[in-house]
Amino acid sequence: MGPLQHLVFSTGAAAVLLISSKKPGVALSCAASGVLVDLDHLIEYQEYCRGKWDWKEFSTGVYFNQKGTVKVIFHSWEAAMLMWGIVLKKDGIRKKNLLYGIATGYTLHLVLDQIGNNLNYNSYFELYRKSAGWRQEKFVRD
Repeated sequence: MGPLQHLVFSTGAAAVLLISSKKPGVALSCAASGVLVDLDHLIEYQEYCRGKWDWKEFSTGVYFNQKGTVKVIFHSWEAAMLMWGIVLKKDGIRKKNLLYGIATGYTLHLVLDQIGNNLNYNSYFELYRKSAGWRQEKFVRD
């Protein structure tokens, strides 16, 4: 799923959080984290292209095919579970802290990617990606 779609969905979720929590910071953290998860694509592409930036190559994701690996270190169900564990331990299900908003936006991002991208269900687990040597062919659905 692309950045614009993530922005739309994250903003919608942020609006719901603003209404339900009455905390602008919670809503803003949801909107921001729902989009900023994709910063790992910039990090990975920069490592791949070594300063020879090509917008088309980056924006279409073809560089994944060319390099044959996918790391995207911020796309991790383990991180989402850790965030929710902290949120629930700290405040229960109350929507009063920034981490609640961050966890909501982050999780929404992963759910949308899981649905919208042609990857196996376990591809968003960092431990699986690492065990598979980050090889792209292990992640793509047949």
